[in-house]
Amino acid sequence: MTLQYKQELEPNEIIDQALSQGITDFYVGYSGGKDSGIVLDIIAKNYPDNFRGVVFADTGIGTEATMDFVKSYCNEKKYSLFIISQNDMIRKKDTKLGKKGGKFNFSYTDIVLEHGFPKHGVHTTIMRKLKYMPMRYFILSRIEKGENPAVISGIRKFESQRRSKWATESIHKDGKMCFISPILYKQDDWVYRYFVENNIKRSPVYETLHISGDCLCGCFAKKDELKLLEMFHPDVFKKIKDLENEIKIKGTKEAKKYSTWGNGGNTKDIESQTTMESFVCSDCILDRSSTDEDTKRFNNEFNEIEKKLEGINA
Repeated sequence: MTLQYKQELEPNEIIDQALSQGITDFYVGYSGGKDSGIVLDIIAKNYPDNFRGVVFADTGIGTEATMDFVKSYCNEKKYSLFIISQNDMIRKKDTKLGKKGGKFNFSYTDIVLEHGFPKHGVHTTIMRKLKYMPMRYFILSRIEKGENPAVISGIRKFESQRRSKWATESIHKDGKMCFISPILYKQDDWVYRYFVENNIKRSPVYETLHISGDCLCGCFAKKDELKLLEMFHPDVFKKIKDLENEIKIKGTKEAKKYSTWGNGGNTKDIESQTTMESFVCSDCILDRSSTDEDTKRFNNEFNEIEKKLEGINA
């Protein structure tokens, strides 16, 4: 069910529409990224009576640095933080997939041992299991407490070509789930300016991987990403290495067909490379953002906005 009245709405107009529909309890889905950070700032500042806290999905394949950042940031801002994962989900009735009171078997480890490391073609399925289902479980628990909740998202229509095709609704209901996207129609220049003017922070993992680091399932991993994980985020690298070994022992036939993470080699190949230069070109070592359009654009816009702000404040 879509609750939409006109295009190109401002964030406050979208939120006011949601309030008019009886949605009163806002939980911001936060990844540590710039867009979700901006939405978090908007809700916390402008709708304090409706802001209930931050929801962070522990996917089981994120960096410790991202988790630590989210905890620290929420503590600094005194935001309530709800860390959710599929491990928290308990079956409420018997089904052919499991008994009442049992766990749901779709952790990242479960997925990899059953089907192998995921590739881009199954990204939607992976995100549904690692993020959407735990989020749904959490929201239903808030409804049981008498709330009228919604998940506030930082999704933007113009963030990427892929998003522009399916991100079309600023307020969307999926059964009892409600998602609100206040900055759905905002362009990059507005995002960068808000980020600078309001001193929004983002996960330090952007400095190494140029993504928030909350989910490293491997679906869209770049060729050099596994080496970067070994160098900067050994916790995730070890998890991947352990899973490669588990697939050999416990994996299904299907899993053994997809026994390598992302789009590069396996961890053994990566460990044999003593320097990053043996894996990618020197330009990528010095400035990997040259291969990442979004990060490069962000840095350029960041510098331009700072110059404009200096002129305004002069």
